Amino acid sequence: MKIMIVDDEPKIRRGMKTLLEEQDGFEVIGIYDNAMSSLLDMAEKQPNVLITDIKMPEYSGLDLIEKIREKDKNLYIIILSGYGSFKYAQRAIRSGVYRYLTKPTNPRELISVLREIELKIEGINRTVSKSEENESVEVGNLLIRKALDYIELHYAEKIGLKTLSDALYISPNYFSDLFRRHMKVKFSDFLIEYRLKKACILLKKPEYKVSEIAEMVGFRDSTYFSTVFKKTYNLTPLEYKNTKN
Repeated sequence: MKIMIVDDEPKIRRGMKTLLEEQDGFEVIGIYDNAMSSLLDMAEKQPNVLITDIKMPEYSGLDLIEKIREKDKNLYIIILSGYGSFKYAQRAIRSGVYRYLTKPTNPRELISVLREIELKIEGINRTVSKSEENESVEVGNLLIRKALDYIELHYAEKIGLKTLSDALYISPNYFSDLFRRHMKVKFSDFLIEYRLKKACILLKKPEYKVSEIAEMVGFRDSTYFSTVFKKTYNLTPLEYKNTKN
């Protein structure tokens, strides 16, 4: 968890940095003696937590927080202040400060608050990760359904991996991996199996020759059709046709 510290008292800055860097999972990415310097680095360093004093020369901690909130509503902010004023606390709450701690601050209390924030961040990250994973699965399912619809309409034509990937506006490699993951079979093997099943239906009809059926289901070479058919069903297309008629 990345932490930024802003305090105009050198002793407090150094002490806090030492304390936090002794804790597992905490990384102090910047310490500042004034609000403006920290604000300039905020976008580049992207801390998870800001720990800031209120009373500082020129630009107060509350001014800093309000400026941050114009662009970032999610940064966790902890105020450490020697002022227990209700007025300051009110303004801090309006600015979405996570915790208002008064100086001198108990180190254990500060660590406890930071661990609390760390758990919240981990929970959010898990939720986002799960959401992205679910979204990815939904997109994959949609693409596969579209692919199967396309095969059903065009299996008799000259189609292949590139034909399908072009129709779905995705790369052939991505489509190949996606299809194998979802269907548990290679696209080329699935297409052959699909065509052979269609051929079995047509072979039950006496009006069609084997060569005609081969072409009707997408095989341009009837010899290859017969070879693949026998390998799958242990019968030639003609033998299969004779057993069904």
